Amino acid sequence: SLALEEINNQLFSYLYIATGTIFVILFLVLAYFLFALNRNEKEIKNMRVYIDEIAKTDYKIDIENMSESEMSNLKNEIYKIVLELKEKSENLAKDRETLSNYLSDISHQIRTPLMAISSMVDAIIANEDKLDENTRKFIYEISRQLDQINWLVDNLLKMAQLDTKTVDFNKEDTNIRNLIEKIEKNMSIFLELKNQKLAINIDENIHALIDSKWMTEAIENIIKNCIEHSAENSKIQISAIQNPLFVQIEIKDNGSGISEEDLPRIFDKFYKGKGASNNSFGIGLSLAKSIIESQNGEIEVESEVSKGSTFRIKLYKIK
Repeated sequence: SLALEEINNQLFSYLYIATGTIFVILFLVLAYFLFALNRNEKEIKNMRVYIDEIAKTDYKIDIENMSESEMSNLKNEIYKIVLELKEKSENLAKDRETLSNYLSDISHQIRTPLMAISSMVDAIIANEDKLDENTRKFIYEISRQLDQINWLVDNLLKMAQLDTKTVDFNKEDTNIRNLIEKIEKNMSIFLELKNQKLAINIDENIHALIDSKWMTEAIENIIKNCIEHSAENSKIQISAIQNPLFVQIEIKDNGSGISEEDLPRIFDKFYKGKGASNNSFGIGLSLAKSIIESQNGEIEVESEVSKGSTFRIKLYKIK
């Protein structure tokens, strides 16, 4: 009986020791787990900071205090990628600068002979009374063709600048009503030829942060399209609204409209719809779209054959 009691006491003693040992081991494991988790959270947080810096094109990453953990190995791989991105970014900037210089040179080389030819044609026209009827017709036709070539060269160079992102936009707070009124003056000759009018319905308090010179180019191209496809003695309506997200400019005509077949491609480069004139190159609307998108905006069109078209330009206030 005494022996059994002693054995029983020994078993309970061993049990207490084993239980205590297990609790100590579990505590140590839990403590290590929490420590490792906290360390990984810090490393993940640092990783997020690194990625945010990369997104802001800040390529400076400190790799001096990196351990041999898997997370640190990942940091090293990211650092290698960052170095490659930095090199490519620098090369891209150099390429754009070189391309911008090439475009300027090309522009100068093309415009110089065109200006010389235009000057000679103007000199001949100034003395047209000395020319016979056929020669006079030829000279006027040459002058008209030169104007088209000049317009085409200018717009092709603008498209090239926008496509290669070599344009430095000068964005300023611009009053939209004043902008449209200036455009109306610029378009007065085209409007008078067809006895058309712009009906402007824009509040004086609507403003947008844009490059007014380039935006003028875009809106004029859209209005030219409306003039071309609208009947004589018609009106082209221009309105604008704004909200906390964007400014919307709406240009509406009552012209011939755009077919369902042409509508999806109306902003494609060099695309000419069925109703386009022989003098159209399919550049104006494509150029307008590129300019608007470069100004943190977008453009869409709704149209129905024989009922007209509505162009909507949205200029977002938040990037």
